[in-house]
Amino acid sequence: MARIESMIQIRKQIEDVFAFMNVAENHARFIPNMVEFKQTSSGSFGRVGATANGLLRYLGIFKIPVSYEIIEHDVNHALAMKGKMGPVLFKDGYVLSSTANGTRIKFWLELNPTGWTRLFSPFAKLIGKIHAYETLSNLRKALKIWPPSSNEDASRLRHGAKGHP
Repeated sequence: MARIESMIQIRKQIEDVFAFMNVAENHARFIPNMVEFKQTSSGSFGRVGATANGLLRYLGIFKIPVSYEIIEHDVNHALAMKGKMGPVLFKDGYVLSSTANGTRIKFWLELNPTGWTRLFSPFAKLIGKIHAYETLSNLRKALKIWPPSSNEDASRLRHGAKGHP
């Protein structure tokens, strides 16, 4: 199993960063090659046990389904998921901390290739580092335009999507 960690600093309040990450559909805005990310469980996304499905697209033709389940949800501090992408099992998460200039985001990823994908184990750390870099770069860009436009109810989104008043 390969574990990767990477960090960035964002000039946004921790509450706004967490609010953005607490909306399932926003994950398609920053996970590399993710073209779709939809919650599949009822209730709010922001809870342990909530599930989602994503769809990755590579080279415009290859589509890979990914399933997710939230395994940690600590408001304004941490969000973590476990998932499955074909024969590759993974866990990833975000740990937030306030700083004088905004929020520090630590992204971590654990890759556990199974079956035939074990052949790629020597490259797992490199693949993970590239994924972490792209994820945090995309997250930084997506957060620059957050909060949502004035016709969206940002306060509702702060409490989580789907099912929250």
